[in-house]
Amino acid sequence: MRPWAKQRWLAAVILVGALGALGAVAAPVAVAEDAVAGFTDMSAIDRFVDRQMNKHRIPGISLVVFEDGEVTYAKGYGAAGHERPMTPDTPMVIGSTTKSFTAVSILQLVEQGLVDLDSSVNAYLPWFRTSDPVASGSITIRHLLNHTSGLSELGYNRVLRSDATLEQGVRDLGHARLTAPVGTTFQYFNPNYAILALIIETISGQSYADHVSEHIFEPLGMTQSYAGIENAPEAELAQGHSKLFGFPVARRPVFRAHLLGAGYIVSTARDLSRFLIAIDNEGAYEGGRILSSDSVALMASPPAQVPGTSYGMGWSAGTHRGEPIGGHGGSDEVYSCQTALLTDQHRGYALLMNEQHLIDGMVASSQLQVGLRDLLIGRQPAEGGISTKLIGFVALAVFLISLVTTVRSFVRMRGWSREARSLKAPQIAWRIAPHVLIPVVILVVLYRFLGSLFLGEPRAWNFRVVGAYFMPDIALLMLLSIVPDLLQAIYMTVAALAHRPAGRTARP
Repeated sequence: MRPWAKQRWLAAVILVGALGALGAVAAPVAVAEDAVAGFTDMSAIDRFVDRQMNKHRIPGISLVVFEDGEVTYAKGYGAAGHERPMTPDTPMVIGSTTKSFTAVSILQLVEQGLVDLDSSVNAYLPWFRTSDPVASGSITIRHLLNHTSGLSELGYNRVLRSDATLEQGVRDLGHARLTAPVGTTFQYFNPNYAILALIIETISGQSYADHVSEHIFEPLGMTQSYAGIENAPEAELAQGHSKLFGFPVARRPVFRAHLLGAGYIVSTARDLSRFLIAIDNEGAYEGGRILSSDSVALMASPPAQVPGTSYGMGWSAGTHRGEPIGGHGGSDEVYSCQTALLTDQHRGYALLMNEQHLIDGMVASSQLQVGLRDLLIGRQPAEGGISTKLIGFVALAVFLISLVTTVRSFVRMRGWSREARSLKAPQIAWRIAPHVLIPVVILVVLYRFLGSLFLGEPRAWNFRVVGAYFMPDIALLMLLSIVPDLLQAIYMTVAALAHRPAGRTARP
């Protein structure tokens, strides 16, 4: 194997190894047993967040902490963009945290007797179908809320136009294939909540945005929250960012109306704290009520018939170091959101960041979550854990190696036609093989293994969405590693065949 080919193999191996190891290094190291000076020592939170921002090169963070129904800490860190500082009142897209609001809206309709959790979706949307009309007819509202509908990314991975309507998105599920029997398996799937949003519109006679505003935002005094980016004042939104080799790059958010109920509410850390306090207070906040205590309990209860899942109805219920905790995280292409409620402690937080990258979600967000939760229960947060700056540096190094070797190998192609005349067929095949095998390794290992690592599905993720939007640097590196090699393989094969006369045997 030529030196340049070995270098390209080395680059591919480094990339696979570095990214594949993230599952082991993303979480912070074991926390110390030392207690902080009580939860009311807000300076400990301040120091921790400052360190994390620097460690992971986060452009801006908005954080609100509450205890026993009262906000005890509210601060913005860094910049919101456009020469504005970040504040606790800076609006950002909250991503999948939207699902908590969609679930509350459905449960409100249940309390009004307008929706039955165990009725089929067809009772409200008679035309609803998947590729299996019989099986999809058994999908109920409860299944959608619990993500146990049988639908998943494995059976439906289509990318619709960003301006597709909510109904168009639901109707397109006619192409979807069920990948598990209905009601048996937890499979997180955004369109489940798009269906719920359309049901809200159909039953209430209001748009999803108007229903959520009237029945959740207004009772809770969430005056800076909006259902849909188009309803939010653009001048007030924080500048969103993606990451390119560890460096924040400003990008505009994309609004996908067909997934409104799954991920596109705009809110602030302070407004989200009001919602969390209401959930903690059995559905009530300062004289306003959004749910009954029974509905709040149901929302936080995972389905008993699906063992191993901690997901209830738009709400994850788990533990942190033995303490019960609930909440929901979310992100879009340029924003991230985390919410947490320590139910026994009656403490929690809402945190928003104006950047998003899939690796940052695994590393930076994970470390922030664990550290803040530790502080809320009186533990010293961990100081270890890998930095996304380092990951970005490694990815950049691999990119540069790939770029140099790609240019070098193309330059060497000029003499291939002449060289091939002196080689035997097995030697030619050996020389072409790396240009085929490297893309195969990348496609099989990265495209499938990392799809499972990042998204929890043993499948290939949608390159356009996950690659281009959520980790553009890795997408660029993959393309640089795949496309030139395939082009070279084609060129070398054609040139070798064209310059070897029929019946001629290569010289030994």
